[in-house]
Amino acid sequence: MATESQSGRTGIDIEIDRYKIATYVVYAFGLAFFIFPVLWAISMSLRPRQEVISVPLRLLPSEFTLEVYRDVLTNSDILLWVWNSLKIALLEVAGILLFVTPAAYAFSRFQFKGKRLTLLGILLFQMISPVVIVIPLYNMMVQFGLLNTHLGLIALYIGLQVPFSIWLLKSYFDTIPKELDQSARIDGCNRLQTLWHVLLPSVMPGIAVVSIFNFVFSWAEFVMAFTILNDSKLFTIAMGVYSFQGQYSTDYRAIAAASVIAMIPLLVMFISLQRYFVSGLTEGAVKG
Repeated sequence: MATESQSGRTGIDIEIDRYKIATYVVYAFGLAFFIFPVLWAISMSLRPRQEVISVPLRLLPSEFTLEVYRDVLTNSDILLWVWNSLKIALLEVAGILLFVTPAAYAFSRFQFKGKRLTLLGILLFQMISPVVIVIPLYNMMVQFGLLNTHLGLIALYIGLQVPFSIWLLKSYFDTIPKELDQSARIDGCNRLQTLWHVLLPSVMPGIAVVSIFNFVFSWAEFVMAFTILNDSKLFTIAMGVYSFQGQYSTDYRAIAAASVIAMIPLLVMFISLQRYFVSGLTEGAVKG
């Protein structure tokens, strides 16, 4: 009996090991799928011009050169485009938090007529692709005089991201026990004081997640920016990278170098806020 029990435990251990191996293999393929384009862009930006034509499929360049980076930085407005994207992303995140935080708090804590229907409507609006409504949005920007302005683009981004952000931040408010609200009210806090002094410190990981998602969205979005902006001095970094594509010929090394430069601020942000992002995802997945 002891032998059979020991053999059974060994079989279970073997199955667990196989499961772990299969899991790591899937993770490795997924990581390679996302990492390979980044490595290819870096490799393309560091190659000599003649190697791009003669050996286009080589991942590791035979010779490294920063020539194309110097050309991109000196012969284009890429630093201005990075600044435009940074300004737009930060203002969009600030606007999102200003509108979404009280809305998510209200949907999480209050019971009112039409609450479920309103939440469903917000969810349905989030499922609509911005490409479908790009023409009506363009007409609205013309009527309000916001065409070819950063303010108009920021307003569009806020409007498009509010539904997703409300649902995401509401889930974090739902994890906070309502007894905290009651304790704060007993201590003399009104609704606003309860939100500011009691709930916001507890929901900060969720705010960090919402901020990161919206920052990345604003940084990488192209369709709305391409529709609203036509002055090259107002371009975002996504439009700036696209502008390196010529009508008759394209310098792929310049596109790769501009893409690598565009990734640097995002990498810095993720490295700086990694622990907040991971803790926010973890806390949002577990109901308190």
